[in-house]
Order: sequence, then C-alpha cells, then structure tokens
Amino acid sequence: MDVFDVEPETFEGRESFNSYLSEEYESLSDRDLYIITGISEQPRELIDETLDREGWEILQDYGAIQKIGKNLDSGLQAEAYFHYDAESQLLLFYTDQRKTEEIEGGIEPLLNHTTGLHYLYISPRVLKDVREGIVEQEDGAILSEFVAKRTERTETHAVHRPDNSRTFNYYGDDGLETLREIERDYGVLPHIMQIEIPGDLTFRVNKEGVFKLKNGSLSLLFHYMEDCIQESLRIKEAYNETHFQMLEVSENIHMPGSTPATIQLQNHLEYHEIDDIEESLESSDYVLLDSYAEEGSLFFSGKVYDEESDIFFNIRANQDEIRVFPAEESEIGTFFRFYEFVQDKLDDRANFATVEG
Repeated sequence: MDVFDVEPETFEGRESFNSYLSEEYESLSDRDLYIITGISEQPRELIDETLDREGWEILQDYGAIQKIGKNLDSGLQAEAYFHYDAESQLLLFYTDQRKTEEIEGGIEPLLNHTTGLHYLYISPRVLKDVREGIVEQEDGAILSEFVAKRTERTETHAVHRPDNSRTFNYYGDDGLETLREIERDYGVLPHIMQIEIPGDLTFRVNKEGVFKLKNGSLSLLFHYMEDCIQESLRIKEAYNETHFQMLEVSENIHMPGSTPATIQLQNHLEYHEIDDIEESLESSDYVLLDSYAEEGSLFFSGKVYDEESDIFFNIRANQDEIRVFPAEESEIGTFFRFYEFVQDKLDDRANFATVEG
C-alpha cells in the first residue's frame, strides 16, 4: 500500500502543502489521512542524518516537503510526506497508510525511540481546552468516541471514589455530554478524542500528537491542529531555556551549573508520598539515585537515570514544584517524557515555567 501521489511541484513550507492538500486530497486518496507530529532539537542537517541512519530515504523532493520511505522488517514499506520546520523544530509526517502497520511499524518508533526526536505530546488539558473551543465555535459539534483516564494521585475533583485511578472507553453520539459528566463525577481527562462537526469535519486526535482525518474539511482540521501544536510547543520553549555549563570559580577551578525548568504543581507533594513516587519512577523505567527527603517544609532531591534514553538529570522538589536540572547531556525526548510522567503519575494539572539559577 503506497502513500498517495502528489503532483510534481515545489512547496515553500507546510502552509503551502496544507493548502494544496486541502484543495486536492479528495482526488488523491479515498483513505483516511494521518498527520503525525514530532519535535526535535536538531538542525536540518542532523535531522537528515538521523532519518538516513534509521533507514529512511528520500523518494522524491518537493522543496520544503520530501516524500520519504523505509523498508520494514515485516516486508512492508512505510512512506510519508515529511516536513521539518527549522524555526519551531516541528516535524510533520503526512500519510494515508495503515495505522497498525506502516505507521506503528515505521513512523511511531522513529519518534518514540530515536535520540533527539520525540512525538509532540499534547497534554490532556490541552485536548480538553481545544475540544471546548471547537464546541463553542461550531454549532452541533459532537464527541463520538473518546478514551479518558484519571491519574494515580490527581486531586482533580471527583464525586465518586476520588482515590481510584480509572479508564473509560466510550462510543456514542452523546460523547460530549458523557465526557463532561465523567470529568465532573470521576475526575478523568481525555487522552483520545474523535470530534464530528456535522457536514464539515470528522477527525481524531490523541495525546501522542497523531491527527486522523476521517472525512470533511482538511483546512478546518489544520486550523484546530495548529491550536494543539502551538499550545504543545510551550513545553519545547521551557526545554530551550535549560542548559548546562561549567562555571569558573577561580583560576583552574570550575564547577558545574545548570539552569532548570520548573514544573509547577497544583497537587501538592507530601512527605508521606515520597516512597510511592519513587516506586512510580522505577515502574516507568527511571532509576533514582542519591535521593534525599526532608520532612516539614518538604524538600526532595535526587539524580534520575532515564533507562530509555541513557541520560541522567537531577531533580529538586518541594510541595509546590519540581525543578529539572540538565546534566552534562540533555535530550529533548527525556525532557518531554519526564513531563508526561509527572502529568500521568503525579499531577495532571502540572505546567512548566522556567526559572534562573
């Protein structure tokens, strides 16, 4: 199953390619269009080297858009139209191949397991805000499918059994009302949503930054997709302001120093929860070293080893925030993954803010 064909022409950027697809996609393919979003910290030449190293080759060049492909172990070939935005360092993959075959076999592993790349994490709070924005702007918009979850230690209000974590999978035309009800009664937030604007658009989005056009207006999908992208890029802005350096204390004496990113917590940390937090870290492929906790006005610190990326970083926390200090190496996937861990396991309302020192 090859990716859809594009007429030979040169595109100046994603805006011109999106405009082209908005006008022509119905004549190019009768399959669902997937747009997979990712993020990087690498310049374009290193992106090209990474793609080549991971087995991707350029099949055709359209200026700012390249048709790329990779032979998979299954014998299939994953193909997509690829764009890299040098300013935001956003990666976009457009394909109408199968989600469970070529996308999960080729594109998703590239973003999930490649140093210097990561999927664009769209937090459940952003998904909720975008949903409500669509419902406010579009008369008759409905939520026909969703997956919603409650994190392990959230303090998001719940009427029923607030100490329980839970997952809801739902299909139905009354999904909007149902999700609002269980958000209120069970304290869950969306991880996957399918939104229908009757007569105009049906699309699906998940927190791993995958958008799926099922039918309708691509230009309208690109509009709402851009809202999600811009909100999610704020995590990248926090990462950009962190750095590690050796500070000169006196002649021939240097000490390491770093500028952290601060994750602000709404769900306050408590001393008696430290053991549970350490267990959550370990179950999520982190190793906590040299940890120290002090009761009273809570202070917690430790060195964290991310087994997935083979990277160390330091954390310091009090009841209101967690500061993430890069070590000698930093890697954007490690940063995004730890923030997602915090939202999944500790506080689904956590947000980034950068600090000096």
